[in-house]
Amino acid sequence: MARDSRVCGRRVAPGEGYRGFTLIEVVVALVILSTSGLVLFSWISQNLATATRLRESQAISQLQLEGVSWLSTINPVVEPEGERDVSGLLLTWRSTLVEPMRAEFDYGGALIPRWALGLYRVNASVTQVATGRRAEWEQLLAGWKPANAVVMQQPSPQAPAKVRP
Repeated sequence: MARDSRVCGRRVAPGEGYRGFTLIEVVVALVILSTSGLVLFSWISQNLATATRLRESQAISQLQLEGVSWLSTINPVVEPEGERDVSGLLLTWRSTLVEPMRAEFDYGGALIPRWALGLYRVNASVTQVATGRRAEWEQLLAGWKPANAVVMQQPSPQAPAKVRP
């Protein structure tokens, strides 16, 4: 019984068969493979660069959080500028008075204020000494000092005016 074999839609004699890929098919396959490989490596490289930037941004944010925490313990009235070095991190700051110092009166109606309060704009930075990584920011801080022992009067409400009939 003779076999009928077909290759590419045409009838071929029983001894002839399809022998393999042609050179053009191999070249096309290699072009497709290399193009997809280049796209894949480019995508991986871009993801690695993004991950590196995210890691650096996270480290700088952590430095800034440390600095904000330290800055909350500083009174800009006493130390308007300075430096502190704590375990390899260097905090530097410089403050300027934004709102003038005002006497603080409590809600109980005391005639003698206990504190004078002022609002300061603080420019600060934290540097990690080992890596040289640095975070800079600006924030507002309240400064305080004991008020003078001078009696300051609070404004008193005016007596209601008498109405004539």
